Amino acid sequence: MGVRVFNGLFRPLSRPHEDWGMDIPWPSWIEEVHNTASGRCFMLGTGPSLTKEEALFPLLGQEITWTVNRMRKYYGTLGFAPTNHVIAEPGPVMGFGHKIGEVYDFPEAQNRIAIHWNVVATPGWLWCPKAPDDIQVRFQGIQGLGERLAPLPTAWASPFTSVQLALWMGYDEIYMLGLDTTNQGQAWDVEFGRTKKPRNIRSILECVERVRRDIERAGRQIYDCSSGGRLNEEGILEYRALEEVLA
Repeated sequence: MGVRVFNGLFRPLSRPHEDWGMDIPWPSWIEEVHNTASGRCFMLGTGPSLTKEEALFPLLGQEITWTVNRMRKYYGTLGFAPTNHVIAEPGPVMGFGHKIGEVYDFPEAQNRIAIHWNVVATPGWLWCPKAPDDIQVRFQGIQGLGERLAPLPTAWASPFTSVQLALWMGYDEIYMLGLDTTNQGQAWDVEFGRTKKPRNIRSILECVERVRRDIERAGRQIYDCSSGGRLNEEGILEYRALEEVLA
């Protein structure tokens, strides 16, 4: 399935309190948002199951929402700007952190956040440090539940990498939707849309299982509202119908 570069295979072993051995300047906004939120939020992937919920978008637009990656391609149908738009993959970051690929941008979002190894200095974007990709949620667990945030481990899927920031901000009830967890179909092109490169689905499933366990042990909750999504069909996340959640 491929291995990303920028890993830390040759870095001495380290722990989260040492920022995984990374020497980085922490942005001030990270501390400023810690535990400033509460209640629930909705994390949207870009899977084709999102199209089944279009009638509920007016209600969803009244909630705290997070989107990822190329969601702006679906903006015309979505009908609302997200509270937070996040990129958590290497591809969208260009020019050594000084430019975000246009297709990944969402200028209308209230906040735009880039989770990346290198400092992202693109105007209008907030930068959150990310750990090298050999630091993974399925092995090291999630960040965001303590009083200190280390560079975020990857969950191999942007919405679940981003969940760690939502936890850090204080949200204790997280609803995922549009998380089909396949290599085909997108909300804006259900039949022919594809991910840019094939993903290792098994790695994602293992990460999500660890996400759920860590969140539940902390007394918080995470549910999947993706109708027909692999995560709930395989029993990794509990399914909640979006219509019932928003009622």
